[in-house]
Amino acid sequence: MTNLSASEYIVEMKGIRKEFPGVVALDDVSFQLRPGEVHVLLGENGAGKSTLIKVLSGAYFADEGEIFIEGKKVDINSPQDALDQGLRFIYQELNLVRELDIAKNMFLGMEPMSIPLLNVVNQRKLYAQAAELLERFHIDLDPTEVVGKLSVTQQKMVEIARALTTRAQVIVLDEPTDVLEDRSRQDLFQVIEQLKKEQDVGFIYISHRYAEVYELGDRVTILRDGKNVGTYNIADLAFDTMIERMIGGEIQKQYPDLPPPTHEDALHVENIRRTGTLNGVDLTLKRGEIVGVTGLMGAGKTELGRAIAGVDPLDDGSIYVQGKETRHTTPSGAIKNGIAYLTEDRKTLGLVLDHSIRNNYAMPSLDRLSFAGLVQHGKIDAEAQDYMDKLSIKAPSIYTLTRQLSGGNQQKAVVAKWLGAQAKVLIFDEPTRGIDINGRREIYRLMEELLRQGVGILMLTSDYTEALEMSHRVIVMRRGEIAKEYQRGEATEADILREAIGKVTTNGNAQPVR
Repeated sequence: MTNLSASEYIVEMKGIRKEFPGVVALDDVSFQLRPGEVHVLLGENGAGKSTLIKVLSGAYFADEGEIFIEGKKVDINSPQDALDQGLRFIYQELNLVRELDIAKNMFLGMEPMSIPLLNVVNQRKLYAQAAELLERFHIDLDPTEVVGKLSVTQQKMVEIARALTTRAQVIVLDEPTDVLEDRSRQDLFQVIEQLKKEQDVGFIYISHRYAEVYELGDRVTILRDGKNVGTYNIADLAFDTMIERMIGGEIQKQYPDLPPPTHEDALHVENIRRTGTLNGVDLTLKRGEIVGVTGLMGAGKTELGRAIAGVDPLDDGSIYVQGKETRHTTPSGAIKNGIAYLTEDRKTLGLVLDHSIRNNYAMPSLDRLSFAGLVQHGKIDAEAQDYMDKLSIKAPSIYTLTRQLSGGNQQKAVVAKWLGAQAKVLIFDEPTRGIDINGRREIYRLMEELLRQGVGILMLTSDYTEALEMSHRVIVMRRGEIAKEYQRGEATEADILREAIGKVTTNGNAQPVR
């Protein structure tokens, strides 16, 4: 590691310490960012990455330590202070005003004015600038569309576009690609390289997609248990070494050996239709089988999961669970029929953030966890603690509010909740989004255990490697239809991508690959 003077860094954090009740989140952590570099921040869930970024953003006050911007000591006591220093943040969790349209979200607080003294917004200029930026970053969205109607992936792209509306000195990206498909990721990487070269922007990049570390990063700082393990040039750091320093031990096998499925149906759907999203989908899921469903943004995979789970109403189609037709029209109806949906939007739909890990775990299982009308609190405590241990949820206790958890640990809490519900069919929508390498392995092992119990798993994922390694069959969706189905071992990531895109004709329309 090279020692440079403070003035050679665009951001320097020295000796940062942050404590929460019962937890030391950061312990004497130092970090430096050079102009025009992508500095990757790595660590397991709960290692302190997001806490460090929130100290830099002014969302948290450090108990000890100093922050320097371009060699000058600064006090960042609020998010506004961070903005004034040229710092922009894209968090793992969405931070948009759902009731406003895309353009108004992009320029919120920075609107072009017709009459500044009267705060009269120049609406024509606002929408023109928004459209220009969306086009520049290859984001195919209408700036007048209300954000609340967009998918999670589309909302993430809006957040990225918003961060790029100003001439920032530093852009912090916390899991920016966790819901993006490959084409959108590459567009984002091109923008990052452009801003590095043209404007000398420095990037702090947090990701659990380890291929991105080598594709995009210049240096990496590794945190473990709130402490700085070290800072390294990525070109000099072998992958196995990086992972071992991150987890504090040897790498274990990532993917389990999947047991063979049974011949009995867990789920069968026929002619599932919903205007604008699903165009007659048929699929069968066996007991003890994982079917991976993948595709590009807007292909319909999440919409398929939501329709089966009763979140969105169907225009047509039939759903059967273990051979019996169900006619549920709500999520609660789906749960009663043995279908549980693990949403990708954990913050809004997956958890009650002001309730504890324990209470969130118990909510869908209260009938099972009660006897003679009385809730068995001891049983709830024991099961919640068991899943907290199995999934390595980092928190002081099962009574910790889920709002206080890191994004990855929130995801684990969602998984625990539905594993405890003992459903016959589990729909995992991006089950490992934002989860570290050990957490992924733990979830995969639990999925394997569920298969041995005869549960059928429909896994909706934008991670092609995950789809190939953790599925008995892979279904590729395109424009609300099934474009291709592969048996395990038949396809590569390139095969999936080709089917997801389709064959582009001279008129610009996608056609099936032959």
